[in-house]
Amino acid sequence: LGAEFAPVSDKEKAKLGIEGGLRIVRLREGKLRSIGIKEGFVITHIGDKPVDSVEDLSSLLKADRRGFLIEGVYPNGLRAYYGMGI
Repeated sequence: LGAEFAPVSDKEKAKLGIEGGLRIVRLREGKLRSIGIKEGFVITHIGDKPVDSVEDLSSLLKADRRGFLIEGVYPNGLRAYYGMGI
C-alpha cells in the first residue's frame, strides 16, 4: 500500500466524531497514493467494516480480491471516500 499507520487517539476520535480509525502517518509510492489519498487521512472503514488496527486493515484487504471502498476523514473534518481495485 505504500503507507505507515498509527492508531487514532481518543481525543482525536472525539474531535472528528468517529468511533475508531487508523491514521496514515507516512505515504510513499503505492496504491493509496495512486488513488489520491493524502497523509493524515484516517481510514475508518473498508466497505462497511470498521478499521481500528493494522490487523483489521490487513484482514479486510485480504477478504475480497475485487476491490474496496475506503471511507475516512481528514484532520480538518472533511470526509472522503476512495475506490481501490486490486
